[in-house]
Amino acid sequence: MTASGVPVSRDSAVLPRVFLQIIQSASAALPPSAQRACARGLATLQYRLSPARRAAVLENLAQIAAAGYPGLADLKARGRTAQSMLESHHRGWLEYLGHSRASAVPPASPLRIFGAELLYRAIAGGRGAILTAPHLGNWEIAAIGLTRLGLRMHAVTGVQLHPLFARQVRALKEREGIRVSTPQDGFAPLVSALRGGEIVALLVDGDVYSRALPTEFFGRRVAFPAGPAILARRARVPILHGHAVRSADGEHAFSFDGVDEPDYTLPLTEDLSRLTARVARSQERNIAAHVTQWCIFRPIWGVDAA
Repeated sequence: MTASGVPVSRDSAVLPRVFLQIIQSASAALPPSAQRACARGLATLQYRLSPARRAAVLENLAQIAAAGYPGLADLKARGRTAQSMLESHHRGWLEYLGHSRASAVPPASPLRIFGAELLYRAIAGGRGAILTAPHLGNWEIAAIGLTRLGLRMHAVTGVQLHPLFARQVRALKEREGIRVSTPQDGFAPLVSALRGGEIVALLVDGDVYSRALPTEFFGRRVAFPAGPAILARRARVPILHGHAVRSADGEHAFSFDGVDEPDYTLPLTEDLSRLTARVARSQERNIAAHVTQWCIFRPIWGVDAA
């Protein structure tokens, strides 16, 4: 039944699940080389047939170039990078759906972890932590891999893949032990999760947020999500900075890059700005280092923040 009280037909729930299972089975049957070829073909089509998305990506890359990254100064280089970003996006879904059909990440294909000492320092004594990361590499595979370490993961997501599949994709995460919240759930379940020792994962470069602060990002001020800073102050937990990446041979890795703690000697607004700026700097470094795997396709720098 919908929120308005209108019954949902059985077909409306069954058909998306069956269709997603078909996609999962097809993805699982493809060897990595075929997945790459399929992703490349889909990326080429999307680059040509989706002018709005193409323009947004090229605009974002131009701003990154203007911030001091000469490898993106040439328009042709930005075009090649944009197609690589789209390819990484499609490849990520094929990898994730194929793995989820085969019970996610098999023990024989572990996620490589770097900087684990930062993780264990942050969660010492049973504390929870906020894990901030950009949409790099295959963050879905990374989240499953982190649960294999015994971490209790809690993700905040919007609509993924397509609205028709939102419930099914959420179920896939929960099957792997990843709890899921949406922005509509508010901060309360996240604060409770953090105080209970869970890791709350936030992909901060996306558009799933409710509060933002003016913050410099690649040389221009934008309305940057302030959720990690607010949660850190409320729950009295640290912020872990990290990123996922896919190597040239297709292996998945996750790196913990740093830890920031709330500073209760500072006024609230000052500390929120400080922590948000720290998150933005970490995101910026990792995006610049792995921009061909950055899966954000909306304009970020439309209007400068005040």
